[in-house]
Amino acid sequence: MDNGNRDHNIKAIIKMEERIGRCSRCPSLIKCTGKPSLGKGDLEPQVLLVFECESSFTCDTNWIIELRNLIKQDFGAERVYHSFMVRCQPKACIRRENNKYVLTRKLVDRDETCILTNHTCDGIPIKPSSEEIINCLTYLLEEMKVLKSNYVLLFGQRVSDYVLKSCGVFKLVQIGQAYKCEDMVFLTTVSEKSFNRGELQKLGTIIERL
Repeated sequence: MDNGNRDHNIKAIIKMEERIGRCSRCPSLIKCTGKPSLGKGDLEPQVLLVFECESSFTCDTNWIIELRNLIKQDFGAERVYHSFMVRCQPKACIRRENNKYVLTRKLVDRDETCILTNHTCDGIPIKPSSEEIINCLTYLLEEMKVLKSNYVLLFGQRVSDYVLKSCGVFKLVQIGQAYKCEDMVFLTTVSEKSFNRGELQKLGTIIERL
């Protein structure tokens, strides 16, 4: 590996993550976000995995390790990195709605403890809105530009639609297909909750045809 390139990637990602930590584009989200979701993995990846936002799957270290091992086996890729289209997971919370007078300050600390209950946040995760996706998408695009992975694996229809349109692919996006943009190959697949080895093998077959 080129140590110079790796050092450049490390510095660029650290600067981007600092800006993510200071981001205030979605005030309603950051009130109930302890810390935003950041990418993890090798900083010179062959494969970049993109999820819509944090989920019970991506928070499961064992699941992530198993997924990475499958990709290493079926793609022959040793260097894998995963990231998110939306960094702050939207949540539905009755307590927050009933206590609007305290919304001038953060309601969750970095340990995910809610100041209204003094317990771990129990807000119900919901899908991010189009506005929230657009507000956050620039960070992912910057991340992809820095990392320059060979393949970008997009999990779910929404991730596939937004990312590919942002990269100039305006035709109808279908799941289970490959799309070339500049020097990267984007692979669309099902969401993480429906993903399995069979889906990964289908993508491997598509790559062989490129």
